[in-house]
Amino acid sequence: MKRCLFAVLSFCFVVAGLFAEENSVRKISLTVDDAVELALRNHIDIQTKAISLERSRREYAHSWNNVLPSIKATGTGTENRTYKDSDTDTLSLQAGVTASLSLDLGLASKIKKLKAAYEEGKSGYEDTVRATETAVRQSFYNLLYLKEKVASAKSTLESYQRQYDQTSARAKRGMASELDLLTAQVNLETAKPDVDSTENTYINTLVSFLNTIGMEIKVEERPFVELEGSLDYVDKAKKLDTEKIVESCVENSSAVRALEDKIRTAKFNRSATAGSLYSPSLNASASAFPFNYQNEMNYGITSNVPNWNISLGLSIPLGNYLPGSSAKDTVAALDDTIKTYQLQLENTKKNVKTSVIEKLKNIELSQRTLEARKMNLELAEKSYKMTEDAYNSGTKDLLTLQSSLDKLQTAQLQLRAEQYTLISNVLDLENTLSLPSGSLFA
Repeated sequence: MKRCLFAVLSFCFVVAGLFAEENSVRKISLTVDDAVELALRNHIDIQTKAISLERSRREYAHSWNNVLPSIKATGTGTENRTYKDSDTDTLSLQAGVTASLSLDLGLASKIKKLKAAYEEGKSGYEDTVRATETAVRQSFYNLLYLKEKVASAKSTLESYQRQYDQTSARAKRGMASELDLLTAQVNLETAKPDVDSTENTYINTLVSFLNTIGMEIKVEERPFVELEGSLDYVDKAKKLDTEKIVESCVENSSAVRALEDKIRTAKFNRSATAGSLYSPSLNASASAFPFNYQNEMNYGITSNVPNWNISLGLSIPLGNYLPGSSAKDTVAALDDTIKTYQLQLENTKKNVKTSVIEKLKNIELSQRTLEARKMNLELAEKSYKMTEDAYNSGTKDLLTLQSSLDKLQTAQLQLRAEQYTLISNVLDLENTLSLPSGSLFA
């Protein structure tokens, strides 16, 4: 009997161990840094920017190919026969190499334009990486907020369950009315779909987030993803030197830097285009035919006389200097583009400063609001505890207890919502100032 009992217990432990092992494998823990790392490897915006940057780098690295000549190898063969005079029948064979090169004064500007485009691409890639990291962190902390809402809904459900059990027991003793019991039951049943709805919102947002950062979740496996972190992270926010931030915000702005890069690239493009349209161009070509065979077939006369030739030419586009020429319109359009960028730059500088000032004010307001939310939560917790004790002793009714619970739940969610708002605002400010995420937290 003992052996059978031992065997059964051993089997149960083994099965339990297998289930525990399976659950441990299927459970996935995810921190905000893990999410950022995945997004930087898998996010489509970053991958697209990386491809564009590699193309710009390749074009700049190979810009020297503009001075390479065009080289062609040629070979021809002809046989000439006539019906009336066969004495002129000939056979000709020829093989050689031809090279040509065209240069204009806009070549140097073309190379500079390619370099500027590459530098602009690097800045754009860095901005995309920083913006993606900011968005991922904001989404992660939003999920933590939604997770807190789920926990709050479950806590409320437990409270309503406890209230119903207490009211039911009191009703059996004649200490609670039928209306109180019905109210407690309605509160309990209403809280159940609230939990399901809140959980459904959290799960859907989580799955969408995981897809965004490149973590594929198979529906049939349904692994459990546990987010590690806390919104209390907001307490580490540094005290900001607003005056210093406002003074340096324009020079640190990625939006300003992007327009400056566009202007620099547009100016090089204008110089390259004007150089090609207005400057004389040098055309050089050379050909060599080391094999040049001819055979006058009827006379048996053959020859093989190699030949070569070199030509140089200077082309001056006089028509482009005429008033109203398409060349002048092309250059004028490029000038207009530069002026447009310059106007956008000045406007962006003003908007950046205004936006940073607004963000700083929002952060300051959120910090003050957060302190008030903490005090309100502390008061709501004490009030609910006192009301619950009073209800159990019969000095408070069910509606008063329910109202106190609603205030507690609202206070909890208001605190978490304000924490997320502050974190999101600080992350947004860091992105605007081109700072690494987390720079404004201790």
